[in-house]
Amino acid sequence: MNVSWDELQKMQNGVRLLGIVSGIVTFVGILFTIVAFRTPPTGLLVLAGATMAAVIGWVTFSRRQKEFRSAYKQLVINNAAAGMFDRYLYSPEAGISRDEIAATGIMSLGNRYSSEDMVEGVYKGVPFRRADMYIADHRSNGKSSYTVVYLRGSWLTFQYNKKFLADLQVCTKDFGYERAKTSRLFNSKEERRHKFETESIEFNRAFDCNCQQDAEAFYLLTPRVMQMLLLLKDEFDCPFMVGFVNNQLHFALNSGKNNMEPSVFGELNYTAEIEKNRRELKIITNIVDSLAIDRQIFTE
Repeated sequence: MNVSWDELQKMQNGVRLLGIVSGIVTFVGILFTIVAFRTPPTGLLVLAGATMAAVIGWVTFSRRQKEFRSAYKQLVINNAAAGMFDRYLYSPEAGISRDEIAATGIMSLGNRYSSEDMVEGVYKGVPFRRADMYIADHRSNGKSSYTVVYLRGSWLTFQYNKKFLADLQVCTKDFGYERAKTSRLFNSKEERRHKFETESIEFNRAFDCNCQQDAEAFYLLTPRVMQMLLLLKDEFDCPFMVGFVNNQLHFALNSGKNNMEPSVFGELNYTAEIEKNRRELKIITNIVDSLAIDRQIFTE
C-alpha cells in the first residue's frame, strides 16, 4: 500500500479513534453488565450485546492497525534506506527462520519465536540480512505461568568469502541467553566450545568469549576488531552477541523492543521517523565499516 505522509496521518487518526471508541464501548459494556445482572435475563442479553460490540470494535481496530503499520513501513523505512546500500530489499512480513538460528548453535531457543521486518541487500560488497526477532520460553506449572524473554530486538548476518575454521562467540556480560555449547554431555568434541580470554584486560571485562580453537579466536579477534567491538558496545547501549559461524558473522542485539514498529497513539513527525529508522539501518553500515568485513584477512 503506497500512501503519502498526509494520508498516513489520516489513517493513524482513524485507527486511534477506533481504539478509543472500542475501549469506551468495552468499559461501558462492563458497567452495564454489572448493573443488568441484578435481573438475570436482562443481564445475559446485555452481556451478549456488550461482548459482540467489543469484539467487533477490537477486531476492526486490529485490522486497521495492521494496515496502518504496513503503510508506515512501506513509506518510512523505504525512504529512510534510500541511498544507503548498494542493493536493498525490504520485506515487512518476512523474517529469519527459527531453524536457521538453531543451526548456528549460538542462541538459546525457547518455545516462542517470531521474526519479521527483513532488510536484505549488499553494502560495500558485503551481503547482509537484518530482521526484528522475538525469542522466549513460556513456562507453566499448572497453577501459574510466566514467560522468560531471551531476545527482543534484531538479528543481523553478514556473509564472508571465507569459511571460518572454528566457531567463535563473543557476548557482552549482560547478554545472558547465548548457547555456549561448553557441555561435554550434550556436545561432541568438535562442536564443544570453551571459555577464552584475550590479551586485552579491557576487552575481557566487557565481553565473555567462547571458542572451539584458541588459534582461530586470536586470528579473528585482532586488536583493531576488539577495539571496534568496544566502540560498538557504547554505540548500541544494549546487550548483544557476536557469532563467527561457518562463513557468516551474526549480531544479536537485545534492545528490548520491536525497532521498526510505529506508534499508533503517539504523534508522528515525518523527519523524526525517517531519522529514527535511518539510525536503525545504519547499524548495518556501522558494523561493516567498523569491522572492515571485506578486508583481506577474511577473503579467499
